[in-house]
Amino acid sequence: MLFVLSLATSFAFSQNSASISEGQLKSGKSNGVYEFGVPESITSEKVDAVKGYYKDYFSVDFNESTDKLKLTLLKNEEMNIKVMNRMLVALDLRTVSVNGQEMTFQDVMDKYLK
Repeated sequence: MLFVLSLATSFAFSQNSASISEGQLKSGKSNGVYEFGVPESITSEKVDAVKGYYKDYFSVDFNESTDKLKLTLLKNEEMNIKVMNRMLVALDLRTVSVNGQEMTFQDVMDKYLK
């Protein structure tokens, strides 16, 4: 039982998180541009492998030297914002840190983007 609990705990902490400030979310809500900080484990190759699936919703710019992932919505609409979550999940980014607070993308949507 202890082994299972330990394994579950280590899995939970091994998940990657994107980061963004509350101010960036507010400006993104108005201008459709979101810039996330991502872990060093995210590479240009990983981003290039998945970004083509989302070209109908937003453009993707990734700076590997600064670990910044910039998503620019083609239309500043709720559906395009929701699809951002798919991109993050495709990169194994399961949570978003907003001003240091870990949140699910749905919580970010509910609190900042609706």
